[in-house]
Amino acid sequence: MKRLIVCCLLISAFSGCLNNTLFEGPDFFADDFEAYLSFDDMFPEEDALWSFTQITLPENQLDLDSTFSHFGSQSIKCTAVPTANDIVSKSSIAKHNMAFWEGETMRASCWYYLEGNEPVDWLFLMDIEEQTAIGASPGIRLALVDSCMMVEHKFLETDIYQPDNQRIAFPRNEWVNLTWEITLSTKDDGAIRLYQNGQLIIEDTSTKTLPTDLLYFQQGTKGMYSSVELGLTANSTGKNVTLWIDDMQVEVIK
Repeated sequence: MKRLIVCCLLISAFSGCLNNTLFEGPDFFADDFEAYLSFDDMFPEEDALWSFTQITLPENQLDLDSTFSHFGSQSIKCTAVPTANDIVSKSSIAKHNMAFWEGETMRASCWYYLEGNEPVDWLFLMDIEEQTAIGASPGIRLALVDSCMMVEHKFLETDIYQPDNQRIAFPRNEWVNLTWEITLSTKDDGAIRLYQNGQLIIEDTSTKTLPTDLLYFQQGTKGMYSSVELGLTANSTGKNVTLWIDDMQVEVIK
């Protein structure tokens, strides 16, 4: 019996080391979009910078913008028409093959400028995901609902809204910073903190923040996140939307 326990412990430790070896990647990435001469310069070979774009409808656009920025002379301009014919409308950039592991706290920050005053519901601005072998990439993402930011799980966990009596609207037609801190856990002891312009607007310190394997739904999860997607990651608003993003950074802070 003791031999069996020891063997199981050794196999578990080896598996953990193997996971970290097979799926290692950077845990820091930042971009102010100032160094590029063209949009294509953002996508060199071997994921040295950004990995790919998602422009799912022909009317959508995504490009460097040299006339408008948070700081400096360039930003990324994203435009997206409404989702139609079961095709989710996206206009976003993604960084894949990173490595943020269970037990770590990751922080993702970006500046946003959302044009217009018309209400937009279920507009998604940032997705943090794990690339899995089977099923949709599970993760968590930021959405604008009833003019306020919220956190939606892409796996079977309760979404997180701002407290009803303390809700702070997302400003329009001005630069706004969102900073998201996530303590990663497959158990109910993870933590999520979302700051808007430096003010804490969402905090949950007893939540599951990483997905686990579910047969026929998502398989191959490894206790990590590996992908960050920014921009109009899904336009479910029924309206045309224009957004600028600038000065992003994702990192491990502890």
